[in-house]
Amino acid sequence: MNQLKSMDEHLQSIEDMARFSFFYAAEYAKPKLPEKTLFETICDHTILLFHGLEFREKERFDDISLCRLLKESAEKFSEYPAADFEEAMWERCGSSLRERGAELYGKSRGIGTPASWNCGSLKYDLPAPEEPHLCRFHIYNTVSPNSLFADREYLKLCFLLLMKECELRFNADTLITSTWLNEEARWLKFFPEEFLSSLTPAHPERLPGMTVGSWGFLYNARGCMNMKYIRQIRATGILPFRPRTGKCSFAAMRRHLTDVV
Repeated sequence: MNQLKSMDEHLQSIEDMARFSFFYAAEYAKPKLPEKTLFETICDHTILLFHGLEFREKERFDDISLCRLLKESAEKFSEYPAADFEEAMWERCGSSLRERGAELYGKSRGIGTPASWNCGSLKYDLPAPEEPHLCRFHIYNTVSPNSLFADREYLKLCFLLLMKECELRFNADTLITSTWLNEEARWLKFFPEEFLSSLTPAHPERLPGMTVGSWGFLYNARGCMNMKYIRQIRATGILPFRPRTGKCSFAAMRRHLTDVV
């Protein structure tokens, strides 16, 4: 049985995430974005601010002391080589980042579960008026410190509940999601051929965004950083998974879950 991550492990993950984000932004993302500052690159193309620090409203960043510190520091050190930029950013901002991390421990990945998660490790959005039949869903490992894939029956039940609720509430009949998991073999086993054949291209040439839809693989089952992937991306700049969008009918999904999973 896996153990919940400790506060010390959580704070180490904040450091690992921050250092990686500083390095990735400076070494790989910023050279492709001459129109953006390094701080903007960190905000838009790493998970540090949006997920790691849970600063979601960019228009308020100038009112938040830690965001101001990160912005001022990134500007001050912007001409440094990536490895030196990482060290300088952590030396100047590390203690403040750890303080913020400590505040968030109780609701961090692996410890807390957002109240909006309505179907186990899945949640659905309200249908868009122009696409009332579509059930757009998201994924969050609510059985941490265990893997989302540790019990096949669990994830199957999550999908069945998701479809039943969306069917009853909205008369929806089609699942759709965009996530890095759509390149993960263990995840794709839960989906029928209709879903697999619908997957959009991966677009490895595009820079990742700021959300776990692009970066979720950086978290392990316990909500700590997956250092294997961090080391790999540091060395190559290449992400091991890319978000892809797939969809299928409830009918095809139910048949697959009954007959195969």
